[in-house]
Amino acid sequence: MAMAGYVLDAPSGTDYYLGLMAEANAISAIVDAVQEYLASWSNERIGRVQKVDAGWAPFDTSQRPLRVNGAMHARCIRDAIHCHCMALNEAGLALTPELVELDEFFFVASEMIESFGATAMHLRTPAIRPPAIASQRGLFVNC
Repeated sequence: MAMAGYVLDAPSGTDYYLGLMAEANAISAIVDAVQEYLASWSNERIGRVQKVDAGWAPFDTSQRPLRVNGAMHARCIRDAIHCHCMALNEAGLALTPELVELDEFFFVASEMIESFGATAMHLRTPAIRPPAIASQRGLFVNC
């Protein structure tokens, strides 16, 4: 029987997974946190993303998260999500909160991975983030 006022220490949204990444001591731990984050998504949330994803989101047709296979794969997912968000924005279509969350989460994950000096991550163009989509501003402050 549960006691009133006692709260279980369970994952509660992106803050939990951002915290896991912030405490990581290796790139593999960040990738594991990203995988756990994707696994935490409900079928309902995945369904809302899949309505506009055209197959680029990190979930399969059975609404299961795809396997993130390392630092470069996380970066590729980030780039695909961000380019799709920019294209939707350019077309005048509203972004769902789930799209914005995925975009920002993968941006933060990529930055944290790069902070470990992932060699493969440095083979890209300069680290200039495309401009934020208007609906993104202020979502992840001080991450």
